[in-house]
Amino acid sequence: MRFEPAFLVTATFAADAAVRREPHRQAHLARVEALLADGTALLAGARADLGASVLVLRAADASAARALCEQDPYWRHGVWTAIEVADYLAAVPPPHGRS
Repeated sequence: MRFEPAFLVTATFAADAAVRREPHRQAHLARVEALLADGTALLAGARADLGASVLVLRAADASAARALCEQDPYWRHGVWTAIEVADYLAAVPPPHGRS
């Protein structure tokens, strides 16, 4: 196992997020799927209480991680009301075939 610098992002949901997100959910999920597929996102999901989305992102710096989130439909349409970015050391497995 190795540790990789990354960013832990917590994006706070609006109080009415369960309703507010519906028209934008498919676009948001497509964006998250693309970030996971290209390796930009190591992890993405939401707290079960819908208090916040949580993402672990690879980015050049905290500003770049924030910019990735600010491009998301949830931010652009007020589903998220705040974005917090923190330095994070992600535990990642070694490349395939190596230990």
